[in-house]
Amino acid sequence: MTPVVTCWLADLGRKGAACKRRARVVVCVILVIAGSGAAQIFHPEIPRAWDDKEVARVEVPLAQKDRSPRYLTSEQYYALKVRPIYRSYPAYVKGREPAGYRESLKQKEPEIIFDPSKLRTTEDWIQAGKLVFDYGVFFRPAPAEAPSMDRLHAPVSPDGVVAPLLGGYRYVVRRKGEVELWGLNSCARCHTRLTPDGSLVAGAQGSIGFPQPAATLAALREFTPQQVRRSVDREWRAYGAPWIMGREAFEAEITNDEIIRRLAAAQSGVLARQGTSTSHPPHIPSLIGVEDIKYLDATGLGHHRSIGDLMRYAIINEGLDTMAHYGDFQPSTGIEDTSFNAEPGTRFSDEQLYALALYVYSLKPPPNPNPMDDRALRGRRIFQQQGCPVCHTPPLYTNNKLTPAMGFQVPEDLLKSESILNVVVGTDPTLALKTRRGTGFYKVPSLRGVWYRNAFGHGGQAETLEEWLDPARLKDYYVPKGFHLGPGAIKGHEFGLKLASGERESLIAFLKTL
Repeated sequence: MTPVVTCWLADLGRKGAACKRRARVVVCVILVIAGSGAAQIFHPEIPRAWDDKEVARVEVPLAQKDRSPRYLTSEQYYALKVRPIYRSYPAYVKGREPAGYRESLKQKEPEIIFDPSKLRTTEDWIQAGKLVFDYGVFFRPAPAEAPSMDRLHAPVSPDGVVAPLLGGYRYVVRRKGEVELWGLNSCARCHTRLTPDGSLVAGAQGSIGFPQPAATLAALREFTPQQVRRSVDREWRAYGAPWIMGREAFEAEITNDEIIRRLAAAQSGVLARQGTSTSHPPHIPSLIGVEDIKYLDATGLGHHRSIGDLMRYAIINEGLDTMAHYGDFQPSTGIEDTSFNAEPGTRFSDEQLYALALYVYSLKPPPNPNPMDDRALRGRRIFQQQGCPVCHTPPLYTNNKLTPAMGFQVPEDLLKSESILNVVVGTDPTLALKTRRGTGFYKVPSLRGVWYRNAFGHGGQAETLEEWLDPARLKDYYVPKGFHLGPGAIKGHEFGLKLASGERESLIAFLKTL
């Protein structure tokens, strides 16, 4: 109790017991209010995620405007069943699983662990959002044997537990007696980074995207004609855009050998998500600090004006875009594709999506080990002298604008409605002009956190910041260290390439402090 309150009560003791009792009631109320400040009840105002009016303006039009996607109506969307989130259990690497472990899981009852009625504080909602972020919505029967180390691209704990967010391995019980694996289509799967010291950074540019093992590629070469046909059908559903390339030409280009070649070229931090391109895949963005970013996707496809927009972005990218109409083209007509065949015809609830967005907004970067020393201070002066803040404006180190891709003529109406820096930086225009996510633009990326990222440029061709600022990358015979299908220049964004080597090193030292 504070000294002021104590003295006040002592003084009241001389004025009668009744008065003193009333004073104690007042003090108790004050203390209760003060003590509850750290955990006040949170009453969220959850927006309607799939509101027809908001959905109609959530995205920037495609470069070919009449092919901009038309999605399910709100009536159709909310008719889908809400997807429950079940408790999951660790998966062990081969040889480390406790005796009888799998059988014990079969005896467990399914347990739904996301319950908005039990969420009281902001922190409760954030932690519930982590459940949604981590939840793998693609399930498959657990194999008879635990995975061997050589089949995993994920760390394993000292007691043999597989890190689920990278390896896609965690057990879940949705029906008693059945044990399944999850994790192949979660937010965490693409947005969790494995650092050199073995720790995992949630929300960072993901470490997913490793080349397929030789055994997998060899098995693909033995595909039957029917298997090849199904594989090409999947490619068309995921990446087809008939206004750019017709089905016949697509099939002629996307042969089984070409699919294998592109899979073999995969690189960590780069992923051909649906609607992009397996020959020109985008790098995976970091979600840390995304609350300050006004456009989502490398091509600036998604507006981000509110938490509701981030919720809508999650809905679309969980597979709803495969059912959209792009003019007269619809990649998939089955309602099961709203979740990539994970749980046919299901969706996240608005409460789950809101919690997810709160969690994403709460994400923090890892501690930065790079000091702002004399060299970095010189680099900061060079950064300013070179005019870098025009596009990469502090403190966000982005101006939150779109820049047109090479060859794109910006429509007059977009110059008025969007935030555009009408300057072409000359990077490869394929992603912006020849895919289902192609708006004709690239967004100006933030430089925050470049020290723990890789895969620079929207296509991830430069593996490191040093490579991105190396003038040798402009040579026609250059072999990129990031994603590439063959030799060739990493074109465009020539800013900083004419600096002397010492100046370039100082600039890089500064950038790594951000």
